[in-house]
Amino acid sequence: MARQSIPRLGVVATRALAEMARGVLAGAGQRYELQLIEMPADEAVASVRELVQAGRLDAVIAAGRGAELLRGALDIPVAQIKVTGYDILHALVAARRLNPRAVLLTRRRLADEFESLKPILNLELVPLIYEGDDEARRHLDTLSQATRPVVVGSSQIVHLAGLHGLPAVLIYSMDSIVAAIEAALELTRVARVEEAKRERLDRILESLAEGVAAVDMDERVQTINPALAALVGVAGEWAEGRRLSELAPELSLASVLKSGEGRRDEVVTVAGRRLVSQRLPLMEAGLQVGAVLTLQESTAIERADRKLRAEARRSPFRAKYSLADVLGEAPLIKEARELALLYAGTDSSVLIGGASGTGKELFAQGIHQASKRVDGPFVALNCAAFPETLLESELFGHEEGAFTGSRRGGKPGLIELAHRGTLFLDEIGDMPLPLQTRLLRVLQEREVLRLGASEPVPVDVRVIAATHAELKEVMAAGRFRVDLYYRLNILSLTLPALAQRGQDVVLLATRLAADALQRLGAKQPADALVVPLVRASLGYSWPGNVRELQNLVERLAVFLCAHGSLRDSDIRRLAPELTTAQAGDASLARTADTARRQRLQAVLMECGGDRALAAARLGISRTTLWRILREAE
Repeated sequence: MARQSIPRLGVVATRALAEMARGVLAGAGQRYELQLIEMPADEAVASVRELVQAGRLDAVIAAGRGAELLRGALDIPVAQIKVTGYDILHALVAARRLNPRAVLLTRRRLADEFESLKPILNLELVPLIYEGDDEARRHLDTLSQATRPVVVGSSQIVHLAGLHGLPAVLIYSMDSIVAAIEAALELTRVARVEEAKRERLDRILESLAEGVAAVDMDERVQTINPALAALVGVAGEWAEGRRLSELAPELSLASVLKSGEGRRDEVVTVAGRRLVSQRLPLMEAGLQVGAVLTLQESTAIERADRKLRAEARRSPFRAKYSLADVLGEAPLIKEARELALLYAGTDSSVLIGGASGTGKELFAQGIHQASKRVDGPFVALNCAAFPETLLESELFGHEEGAFTGSRRGGKPGLIELAHRGTLFLDEIGDMPLPLQTRLLRVLQEREVLRLGASEPVPVDVRVIAATHAELKEVMAAGRFRVDLYYRLNILSLTLPALAQRGQDVVLLATRLAADALQRLGAKQPADALVVPLVRASLGYSWPGNVRELQNLVERLAVFLCAHGSLRDSDIRRLAPELTTAQAGDASLARTADTARRQRLQAVLMECGGDRALAAARLGISRTTLWRILREAE
């Protein structure tokens, strides 16, 4: 980056203030350049603009209302020469040396500041206030015909007082001008920093293949990069300041500016090209100040999607879920989540117990994701899914020629593939005894021996095992090694059945229904499925746990998507297991129904009658809460 020149400052002043400013010109040197623009502020605007366009001015210094006028008319920093308490006191002392009678003639704002300083300065002086030159002249006429005091005021007041034959003292001091110069230097420094940031951002935007535009609250373009300008067929400089919807109506950001809500991933056709748009509000300090549009070629997104899918195929051993994906507010599931998070901080083996469908692999993935091994592989194997010979090869790997049909060059086993990661062994209770012995050696020695190999391979792997069986009973029957059990059961985690989780059924059903309906492209809300399902399943024990609930929700979602509604009769036909369970124990269903309503009422009371808060705490929608309470009336 080229070295920046020293700041170039201009002082806009007339008469007495201009004379004082000349005394500061000699102080300009290596730090800054200073030039005097000796004319009234309103007349100086055009001259200052010319100097700025010529690169000869970075900031302006002026006094009083002149600074305010210039600040509103120019695009460069304007520093104001301010009057301090010291300036007032110094000017009054100088005036009283000339005449004991001194008058401060000033505008309203400075008079208000003077009033706040009077107790500090110990002055009894009452200032005369004027709003314009005509009013100032009337005050001076009166003073010239009466006591003829010394007048203290601005450069213009000093000039007018002279025309009336009155002595006058300028209220500004040299120190005030020097302070304004320092303020102008700081404003220039900040402006240059911001300009450098802007230029850097412009370079970034210019390098993007995606189209980007930012607009203000009037939808006028503030920034547009070359990609977007070329897309709509305009020059970037010409587009700035014009409304985006005038350049291309299909790219309008009016709705985002009005609602303050973003619109993501919308497909739009511009100049015959299919693009994916993102329309987002632009916020500063919590307030919306505009909106941003980005456009990306749909073909580029498709290429990226294909690449991601290919990467996923090349790296199959990865965890998809975290502990945050474990839904539920029941005490037992919350305790399980807390234990899982605690266990994630260690490297010890974990044994997860629980009935089928309770989410054992979900917890295993969550522990891996929260552990220091998160960047390593997550390798899962269901021990009940393979015959013994194939399971041994899958788990331990083999050398070339180890058995008929073995892979040329050999094959690493899943234990090797889990190196520096996590090995999840599901249904560990179904692992054959000979393989249990080999697995125990891996855990003890931290090395694995492939089939047909003579040299073991060192491995760094954490094992998480899971079972739906009661392993102590399996051990008593001689089908599971006691030493392997204690090697695996260093950290123990038992997952509750769905029937033990109370209102979590509603929470889970709502999430599962929303996901299923979204996949099917249905427009119906999740409540259209959840409400009749929950009503029909009161008292049901859910023997298949969360997996059964997921399957049932998927089944009902397909029907709801096809028919638009889901009645109780449809539930009975599509899920006869629920009806059978209720018919077998109607009193249990009624008891559960009553208990559920009592729970809703209790939570509602805890929330002070706030239905929105109660619904959120229960994990249901406000509509569902309203319907259940209405049925209870």
